[in-house]
Amino acid sequence: MGAKTQILLVAALLAGQAQAADIVTAREQPAFWLWSGVRASDALQAAQTVYLHQGEVLARPNEVVFQRLGLPVSRLTFPSIWLTVRFTTLEVPPAIVPRIVRLMQRWQAAGNQVVGLQVDFDAATHQLADYARFLRALRQQLPPEFSLGVTGLLDWAKTGDVATLNALAVDELVIQSYQGRHTVENYQAYLPALSRLRIPFKLGLVQDGKRDRQAEAQLQRSPWYRGTVVFMLNPERGQAFALR
Repeated sequence: MGAKTQILLVAALLAGQAQAADIVTAREQPAFWLWSGVRASDALQAAQTVYLHQGEVLARPNEVVFQRLGLPVSRLTFPSIWLTVRFTTLEVPPAIVPRIVRLMQRWQAAGNQVVGLQVDFDAATHQLADYARFLRALRQQLPPEFSLGVTGLLDWAKTGDVATLNALAVDELVIQSYQGRHTVENYQAYLPALSRLRIPFKLGLVQDGKRDRQAEAQLQRSPWYRGTVVFMLNPERGQAFALR
């Protein structure tokens, strides 16, 4: 093998390693979203925290309802879990939150360490003040043993009122860097703004999505940064899938 060929092989190997390093590898992460309809794989065996999608608050023509989704209440092996509920409206009838609280208590009674409730709501950046009022009222309805967390959009910190964000009545904010199955293009441009957050926050990644580890490394400088959460996906048709 000639020297030129060896150099080309080494260059190809290094390029392959760099490319692999830029993909979100689920096994390397400590925390995951497990959405309803997504099968748990062996990538979750070492998970420390799992966010379980447990339902949605839906606005129907004449009523707002809570639709129960996701895994049934059972004893799981994960050290801690959050229950994630997607909200499509902030006009929530009084009976819905107590129902969600009872669901959290059932998971706790089954032997799980339930950290709290995570609200998944795509609040428009210009409506963050309204969302903040909703979260303050929701916090008052949660038993003190449960934390309150929310998912957030990339542009909240970049174009929104950071003071409003820092005053949110939450214990955790997870900023999503993806839409659907794909990473947001140029998501790195939004990361510097996260340094202005003064509440615990994480970065949400999507399984097998693109990532820029160098850009993400800057988040480590913030004392409020708590790491990443990976949104798990079912494999696309034709891909192998290993069940737990």
